[in-house]
Order: sequence, then structure tokens, then C-alpha cells
Amino acid sequence: DGLAMSSRNAYLSPKERGAALILYRALSLAKEMIKAGERDAMTVLREMTKLIERERMAKIDYVALCHTETLEDLENIEDRALIALAVKIGKTRLIDNCLIRADG
Repeated sequence: DGLAMSSRNAYLSPKERGAALILYRALSLAKEMIKAGERDAMTVLREMTKLIERERMAKIDYVALCHTETLEDLENIEDRALIALAVKIGKTRLIDNCLIRADG
């Protein structure tokens, strides 16, 4: 269903589990934006944040776009990037991430 595999998922109620899918949708949005040519990291992060904030049960800990080796925050996406996030759904802190290539 798109939810990251984690033992923490057992702590989610059925309603919270549904809300937790917002993490997958936010990562998918970022991938789509980058695939479509968006290279400004702040633009991608802003749209991810807006999407997550629409889910009333979600409380963002962090949303980041980082260099894949140094984990430093990126301003521009030039090659590969790590998209990472941590969001609380109810009392459960969930984390997820994905690697993306700017060229496809």
C-alpha cells in the first residue's frame, strides 16, 4: 500500500495507517516534480510539506532533500538526491526515504 515496512506500523490504528500513506504520496510527489524538471530543492520541499500538512493526523518532524553521500541539505538538485522525511501519525514516528536521479 506504499507504507514503509517497519515494526512501528503495528502501533498504528487502521485510521492512522490510512493517514500514514501521506508519506508515500509526498515522496511520490517529489519524484514526479524532479522527473518533470524541477531542480529547486526548496520548491520541492515546500510542495511536499503542503501535501503532508493537509493530513490532519500528520505532524512533521522533518522533510529534507540531501546529497546522497554527505547528507548535506541541497539547494539545487543536479544529479542524485536523497529525499527523507519523518512524520508523527498519532503517537507513532514514521520515517521514509528514497533516492532520486535528476536525469530520470
